[in-house]
Amino acid sequence: MGKVILLSLFIFSTNLYAAQTAKQQKIDELVEVMNMDAMVDSMYGQVESMMKNMSAQMGVKPDEKAIFDKYYADMTEVLKTKMSWQKMQPMMINLYDKQFTSQEISDMLAFYKTESGQAILKKMPQVMQASMQMSQALVQDAMPEIQAIAGELGEALKRSRSEAN
Repeated sequence: MGKVILLSLFIFSTNLYAAQTAKQQKIDELVEVMNMDAMVDSMYGQVESMMKNMSAQMGVKPDEKAIFDKYYADMTEVLKTKMSWQKMQPMMINLYDKQFTSQEISDMLAFYKTESGQAILKKMPQVMQASMQMSQALVQDAMPEIQAIAGELGEALKRSRSEAN
């Protein structure tokens, strides 16, 4: 009886391992088809664009440009080191493994291999960059109100604390 249970567990775990390995292979292929490494590289271009906007927003003067450029280069180096594709890849694979079934991965693979799927992948970095810029503009527009509310909160907390004492 014990041998039957042990054999059943072995067969089950072997089948589970094979299914997991097949799913991992599909995820690896999906990562390749989606050119995720290139997407990470395009992220650096988006950061560069944001940094140029930051320079203008901070009012960096021409004689201060060298100072700004040095800090910009340092920040870029940190991002490229801490957010490299080499570091992100295992996390992305794990994320896809946890979030999507094997069938969903297969369906994504089939779609992204199509002409439309490839067009979406090529255009997505520009869509993401434009959406980030729109979000930044909306946040900037809301910032005075947010700061006013934060100030009111600070005052309300001061009053509450002074009444408690």
